[in-house]
Amino acid sequence: MLAIYLTILIAMAVLTICYRFAATGPGAPVWLRALPVPKWGDFFIYAGLMASSCFAIYALFMQAMFVPSASMAPGLQPGQTILIKPAAFGLVNPFTGSHLTDGDFESLRRGEVVLAKFAYNADVLYIKRVVALPGDVFGLTKEGYYLNGVLHPFEATETDDIYRVNLGVSSFLVTIDPTAKFEEQDLIEVPKDFVYMLGDNLTKSSDSRELGFISLRNIIARPF
Repeated sequence: MLAIYLTILIAMAVLTICYRFAATGPGAPVWLRALPVPKWGDFFIYAGLMASSCFAIYALFMQAMFVPSASMAPGLQPGQTILIKPAAFGLVNPFTGSHLTDGDFESLRRGEVVLAKFAYNADVLYIKRVVALPGDVFGLTKEGYYLNGVLHPFEATETDDIYRVNLGVSSFLVTIDPTAKFEEQDLIEVPKDFVYMLGDNLTKSSDSRELGFISLRNIIARPF
């Protein structure tokens, strides 16, 4: 929605500038010259300039996002605000959330937290962790992650329901509530141009176990 509001301000500024140019140009009709100058013209122009700068920052450099649920606990808590890089994998349409280019996913790593679009609506973004890349064979049990024949175990911490996982170059914490249902994943090969994503809260997350593989082109951004 923010992109829409900024676009409206920019459009108002453009219309104001066009009106002033038409009214003061050498070929302007008399009736147009006679019209009073709008009091809010300068406001719309300056607001449009500010909106243009904000739109560029929003679309290319930085956005703020609220964590909507506990699916990434304990690392990310509900209501927490994070800053994200909207063009981390290539230019994205800020209105639809679709990639404007082919996307650059060479830097994507196992264990990395990303934002992905699981639905057509760009407002529906999921914060999940990439645990398997195209061509990987992945499985999940109460022992840990199985990746390409290697077990990455859940290591106990000082908190009963929180465990540490080392996956590639990433080391992170996951939550496993012993009183909740733990959905396992049989060994499965990730197809080309797709990834397998999980929430860190393994007993309270809607992720690839339910939604299936996620297309690389649905990966929109990464946190700072």
